[in-house]
Amino acid sequence: MVHRGKQRSVPEILIELREDDPEFKQAITAQSFRAGQIIAEPDALARNLFTLMKGRVQLIREGPNGRRLAIATLGSGSMFGEGALLGIADPCVKAVALTDCILWVVPQPQAQTLALRYPVLSWGLLQTVGQRLAQVENRMEEVAYKRLPERLAGLLLELANGGKAIRGTSHQALADMLGTYRETISAILRGFKDDGLVELGYRKIELRDVRGLRMAAGSIE
Repeated sequence: MVHRGKQRSVPEILIELREDDPEFKQAITAQSFRAGQIIAEPDALARNLFTLMKGRVQLIREGPNGRRLAIATLGSGSMFGEGALLGIADPCVKAVALTDCILWVVPQPQAQTLALRYPVLSWGLLQTVGQRLAQVENRMEEVAYKRLPERLAGLLLELANGGKAIRGTSHQALADMLGTYRETISAILRGFKDDGLVELGYRKIELRDVRGLRMAAGSIE
């Protein structure tokens, strides 16, 4: 069937495949996670293909000294667990739910078979890898040209996505995204609060002065 008009998202295409193909439906396991939960340790990422149907996920690299770095922040429609298709995986990377999430999980043998039958799986994974590369390039530019408070202000605006509140995101998660320590992020956020830019609660940050945050991020001269 040829679909015209608006391009469909990866989740929409996969939902249609699940309805049309009993083998595809049988291969999928739907899983739900709460914000902050570990979705997959490195060995699970190497053995399963994950599709994020709803929510946001971070891929976290943990160094030998326990330092954590979010190497990617993924949204709905993203696919990860490339080890299931490519046979390679990073032994130091795990996936953590940034918000409440719903994922579809396909084990490696079925993932490889279905990827040959349905190119959307490989295409979706390629899209996500491209997005991850763009995030790395943007982060390198920000590290080179912006101070940490500017980067944090910009991140808060990004996570709010046009709204006035960020829910379910801990100070540790923010620190992971910016490659720094939780204590440093907490101190900067307290400064933002003192300046009237934000209000802080448990896993909740309210944006009180969006224009002020944009100025702090260097978006407004």
